[in-house]
Amino acid sequence: MDVILVPGLWLDSSSWQEVSDRLREAGHVPHPLTLRGLTSRTADRSGVMLADHVALIVNTIDQMGGPVALVGHAEACGLVHAAANRRPDRVARTFHVGGLPSADGTYVLTGFAADSHHDTADIARRCAVDDALAALRERQRTGDGQGIDTSQRLTDDRRYDVPATVIASEYTSEDVRRWMTEPADPATELARIRDVTLVDLPAGHWPQFERSADLTRIIVDALADDARSAA
Repeated sequence: MDVILVPGLWLDSSSWQEVSDRLREAGHVPHPLTLRGLTSRTADRSGVMLADHVALIVNTIDQMGGPVALVGHAEACGLVHAAANRRPDRVARTFHVGGLPSADGTYVLTGFAADSHHDTADIARRCAVDDALAALRERQRTGDGQGIDTSQRLTDDRRYDVPATVIASEYTSEDVRRWMTEPADPATELARIRDVTLVDLPAGHWPQFERSADLTRIIVDALADDARSAA
């Protein structure tokens, strides 16, 4: 199957190298993306909108000959969900790695500690002792244009028919189950998806680097199960 891999903000297609290699070995065709404005540290991001990122994913779907799987990392989970909203009949399954699908009218970082402009006390404390994290937060505030400042616009309820796998790497599946019962984000949209699989993969924020073999196995096994169910 064609598997479209969407990196979290500030990463590019190379972040999926190990996963791509393993997917290819398993018989799938990986399509790792680099989002607009993220081709280099100096790329101009001032005019980049959330819709530009979603359009890139949708255009990639349209280039494929059959159903696709979408894999999003961190903030990109909202992007792949928006793409599934645009092409619900073409997406066989979405995978949300270290993130969750954001709901209509919300932002891709809604419900999590690190939003685009405001820091929790914990994030502020970490920035005070971690220069690299502080620099990242400053780039998020000033450099991404509208990529994370524009709210989602989701209009097709068929998105809830697209099966989703959530890979919990910085929190647990039990956390996600609890969030799904609460009236506020981050998991209100997830609670409306009809087929959700939760998988624990303790790996921090970058499981595609730290545990690429395990992450790929989760993707491959889920797609194999779907194929058996459809047979």
